[in-house]
Amino acid sequence: MVTLTNNIEIKIFPTANDLFQFGANDFKNRAIAAVNAKGNFSVVLAGGNTPKLFFDILTSVEDYKKNIPWQQIQFFFGDERYVSSADEKSNYHTAYEHLFSKVPVNSKNIFRMPTELDNSEDVAKSYEQTLRQTFKIKDDAFPDFDLVYLGLGDNAHTASLMPSSDLVKHFVNHSLTNNNQLVASLYVSELNMNRITLTPPAINNAKAIIFLVTGANKANAVHEVLEEKLDPIHYPAQLIHCIQGKTIWYLDRLASTTLSFPTV
Repeated sequence: MVTLTNNIEIKIFPTANDLFQFGANDFKNRAIAAVNAKGNFSVVLAGGNTPKLFFDILTSVEDYKKNIPWQQIQFFFGDERYVSSADEKSNYHTAYEHLFSKVPVNSKNIFRMPTELDNSEDVAKSYEQTLRQTFKIKDDAFPDFDLVYLGLGDNAHTASLMPSSDLVKHFVNHSLTNNNQLVASLYVSELNMNRITLTPPAINNAKAIIFLVTGANKANAVHEVLEEKLDPIHYPAQLIHCIQGKTIWYLDRLASTTLSFPTV
């Protein structure tokens, strides 16, 4: 483990499997602790392909299937593609196929982004209202998720905070703490797709943030975010800093090879 600052830690694992095995046990411990303390555990799931192995471990190990308090976990999403929830590109679809359909979650505790609405802006507005109602917070407050999982793109984006996008520029040019927007939509021209994402301040107010990053194709982005000069317009993941707790990076060896400090 490497500690960069008081609230940023990096954990490097020999393989992606080692990373997700550790992550699954950590998820179990965090869920049990939160449920014992306050009766529920609120977690934001990352999108893309990276969480699939994580989900598969959670649903294949008997200890996790039996002893994680699935019924008391509230599941949210950090971002979503503006596609049907049945579409294979949907982050909800991935979570359903690899997680929700295999463990005894309470369907009422799954808060997906309602991509069946007429446009992505309406989806963002609806999801923001869902968050405010679920966490019982006013318009000037942020949800305090127990845990937010994030991935990292090879272009240094996280959630759907895309480099040089108007959305990222807005949060770079305005105070992250004074902007109360929780959810936003954007059009990603490179992908010809609308997306919906939690905003940086909504993510940063979580009690803990964990990046899950694997593969050699992510190594340059890891270096850019963690060791290059502050330039969040080009490296949007630099906008993420946990306010209440720690920002923790789980990296496999391949994703850590460009870092300047010793790795496994």
